[in-house]
Amino acid sequence: MREYEALIIAKADLPEAELNKMVTRWENIIGTQGGQIVRKDVWGVRRLAYPINRNNRGYYFVYDVATIAENITELDRVLKLDENILRTMIIKLADNVDVEARRVELQKLAEAAAARAAEASRERADGESMAARRGSRDEE
Repeated sequence: MREYEALIIAKADLPEAELNKMVTRWENIIGTQGGQIVRKDVWGVRRLAYPINRNNRGYYFVYDVATIAENITELDRVLKLDENILRTMIIKLADNVDVEARRVELQKLAEAAAARAAEASRERADGESMAARRGSRDEE
């Protein structure tokens, strides 16, 4: 199996039921013949960098999948035919992938990113408290 990353931007104003139906269809195509979703990130509604078909916002999905090339071809075909999809991008990351090892690797990366974000938040809070203490001394 090959590893792919798929970025899908759907219209932001879609009803929740229709959005869930579309996501289920994508995931069924990916899972055909043993394909697996390694990671799924739903970024939600975000502002687009530029208007696409008069839409300024889009619902973002990012999939990291391990599947065969035929499934990706079918997914790409389905996405191109769907009028509710604004943009897609599917790239091949690797020819052979060990799904479990990749999941562990992605989990470690996510934990490291969370730790960095927490540390940055603590440093920012410490800096603000120091500035507040200095400000109170200046007022006296």
